[in-house]
Amino acid sequence: MKKDKLELWKKCPLLMLVLASGIIISGISLANPGGIYENYEKGTVMTPALSVFFRGLKEGKYPWRAGEAAAPAMNTGSAMPPDGEGIGPVAADLSETEAGKEAEVQENDAGTDETAAPAEEIKKAGIDGQQGVFVRKEQKEEEQEEKRRLVLGPVEEEYFEDALFIGDSRTQGLFEYGGFSENVTFYSKTSLTVYDLFKKEKAFIKEDGKNITLKEALTTHSFKKIYLMVGINELGTGTAESFFEEYARVVYQIQSLQPDAILFVQGIMHVGEKKNASDKLFNNTNIEIRNVEIATLADNQNIFYLDVNEVLCDENGNLFDGWSNDQVHLKAKYYAVWKDFLMAHGAVEEPDRIGEFMRN
Repeated sequence: MKKDKLELWKKCPLLMLVLASGIIISGISLANPGGIYENYEKGTVMTPALSVFFRGLKEGKYPWRAGEAAAPAMNTGSAMPPDGEGIGPVAADLSETEAGKEAEVQENDAGTDETAAPAEEIKKAGIDGQQGVFVRKEQKEEEQEEKRRLVLGPVEEEYFEDALFIGDSRTQGLFEYGGFSENVTFYSKTSLTVYDLFKKEKAFIKEDGKNITLKEALTTHSFKKIYLMVGINELGTGTAESFFEEYARVVYQIQSLQPDAILFVQGIMHVGEKKNASDKLFNNTNIEIRNVEIATLADNQNIFYLDVNEVLCDENGNLFDGWSNDQVHLKAKYYAVWKDFLMAHGAVEEPDRIGEFMRN
């Protein structure tokens, strides 16, 4: 008989090893009735001692750790274990003192850590933020109303009462014949160039009986909208590149002095057909080269590009025939067309179409 057992062992060593291991594992499970396997039912047909060992092994409970105190571990899975299993026992293993300290630490962290998750977010992650050591102070998120974007749209006369217009003789004509109210501010002068604004610091603004520079005026006063049109007088000076470099510096300096203002960079007004055809410098091709560069400054939020040529010129890009006496400046009555164009292209808040739809 003994010889037969030896023969069986030799023929089926793996089977004999499994049987021996099962006996040892069952003995370990039965030997820890009040240890790490106390929450598992054992000794029944449905739950034999052998299965207890493997259930504990799956949940990280090893027999050699029977004497160690269970350490709390946060479940970062996307779903809770059945009936809170894995959380309740961990919290229960802490003494009242330890649990109190842990809760206090968690509460302090929630009050100082800006990235601490609110209770609702903890629950979404599969953790009950109100149990044991996982209690965290619910944070109240501030609701900030997002500022709606600005778009170009129609405005009323009052829109320009906190506006400033900067420019040469053409802007001076808008001041004299455009029909704006006395509350609208104009810093304009005949033959003014982009270089006179900051580079040369020309004192072309009359205020309280003395002449001041644009920098002094923008430091003293505050505006919500600023319209800029210069460039016609610079066509005979330097290059398109040098003009744009100075133009960009002017724009950014105005922004630094008036950070709350919306800036409108206006395309240089075209000239008439005769001027365009005969002048090698003061022609619409050179004007458009500069206008293309000016348009690149617009971000359609703080800086907008406006091209009044859309309403002042014919299909060939020339000032309408008969609208100018000198092929450069508009006749008095046509400055109202420029003003109407500006009134149709004010910076307004983008309509809340969803809210409007819901109201209707």
